[in-house]
Amino acid sequence: MVVCYDTDTSAAVSLARMYGVKYVASSADDLFASPAIQVVYIASNHASHAEYAITALRAGKRVYVEKPIAVNHAQLRALCGTYRACGRSIFAGYNRPFSRAVRDVRAHLSVPEGPLTLGCFVSGHRIPSDHWYRRVEEGTRICGNVGHWLDLAVHILSWRGIPDRWKILLAWSDGRSRDDDLAVTLLSEAGDLVSIVLTSRTEPFEGINETINLQWGDIIAKIDDFRRMTLWENEKRYRYRYWPKDVGHRWSVLQPLNENSRNWREVELSSLLMLRIADMVVNAKQQADFSFAGEWAALGIE
Repeated sequence: MVVCYDTDTSAAVSLARMYGVKYVASSADDLFASPAIQVVYIASNHASHAEYAITALRAGKRVYVEKPIAVNHAQLRALCGTYRACGRSIFAGYNRPFSRAVRDVRAHLSVPEGPLTLGCFVSGHRIPSDHWYRRVEEGTRICGNVGHWLDLAVHILSWRGIPDRWKILLAWSDGRSRDDDLAVTLLSEAGDLVSIVLTSRTEPFEGINETINLQWGDIIAKIDDFRRMTLWENEKRYRYRYWPKDVGHRWSVLQPLNENSRNWREVELSSLLMLRIADMVVNAKQQADFSFAGEWAALGIE
């Protein structure tokens, strides 16, 4: 690492000392202007991701932007438009598609056919009511958390082809905090069924805990917190163990430096879905029809 920057100077200095970074920039613009920098990693608060990424792309950098890539449609429109205009490389911090468990499932599904059933049960952190994650301008926990599993669903569906039209159903246990203890159900025109439950009734001892269940064709897979997986293929059973826990973080952050990057289009599509659900939560709307093509056309980007 050549240069680092943070709005909190003490945090930037601490990071520089830990990793031997030679220079602490006085501003984000100072960092982006440095000719020594080839790749920029953006890990700021959610509402600032898109603006920083746009500036970095215009400065000719390869950009890794943490999730979410945008917290509203205006940001997504500006970022996707800049990416197309600049022709530079951009990568997103959604890591589950890079996990060994998901890659192992993919190895068993060479040509997936028929409808997918995918269930994600997530025990998340307890977040105080005044935490910045909860601010509307930061996208709430839908952009901060649920977007991870929406993106995973889009990635898995892309192995076969993502249906255009979906029905979205939401349920929450407390109308005063609709992005906590929330169930998201997605039904596609092709018969796919995706369910995501995020709950935070207690603090998970070892961080976010996830159980992922999948049925597709002859495959049944159960991923236990990305530490182990059991997979059934007809009468055969396979057991996998992942130690240490592998949610795909290493492969994800190395995207700008190797050949293991994802198709950026998947991230654009999952972001469209995430933003629609975030809007539904903010406006207390529990049912909607959704079309990827329609949402993309509304952005007005070729």
